[in-house]
Amino acid sequence: MNAKNLIREEQIASIENSIREAETKTGAEIVCAVATESGRYDRAESIFGLIGALLALAGGHLVAQTIDNEGLWSAPADLSLLVQTGLLTGGFLTGTILASLSKSLRTFVVSQKEIDEEIQRSAQIVLSNAILASPRSAGAVLLYISVAERRASIVCDQLAMTALEQETLNVICTAMITQIKKKNITESLLTGVSQLTEHLSEKIPATENNPDELENHILLIHPRP
Repeated sequence: MNAKNLIREEQIASIENSIREAETKTGAEIVCAVATESGRYDRAESIFGLIGALLALAGGHLVAQTIDNEGLWSAPADLSLLVQTGLLTGGFLTGTILASLSKSLRTFVVSQKEIDEEIQRSAQIVLSNAILASPRSAGAVLLYISVAERRASIVCDQLAMTALEQETLNVICTAMITQIKKKNITESLLTGVSQLTEHLSEKIPATENNPDELENHILLIHPRP
């Protein structure tokens, strides 16, 4: 799964047009971003690396016990330090790689609190980068989707946060998540932009001089190489 390949070109155009139209009704800027996932979850990978290392070592010892060591009364075959080190290293790397490739494995050892923190952190970084690209005069709002976690977040700069209520943002976010769970990323963003525009047009109406200060294209983020 890769966010950069998740949305077709015609869907991207539809979302960008909705952003462009929305910004004719409000002085605020709307940014949309879709990330494959929001965190590396390195601790989860390390846990599965440790499990892999222990399984490899245990498996190696079981194999050694089955080796015929020239006689019934002979001591069982033993693993050298080099072999044990190789088993531990190979098992750790295998477990880590499997966890890095499988979202399902990572979810077993990642708490909801950690997921929430990673999504919020990533969304804040994306919005900060967008704002730094252009001086804002009327506020900016980010609609952020993290596909792997099937979550959405709405993050505002200080100007927009002053105008909007957190309860309003929560309602819009819930509507977006409903579409995400249906695997409809495009409809989720269109829903978010539409509902957000209703509130922004009232709270931060468009001025006579209403420049389009931030690019309207969707940010597609794939953090893993």
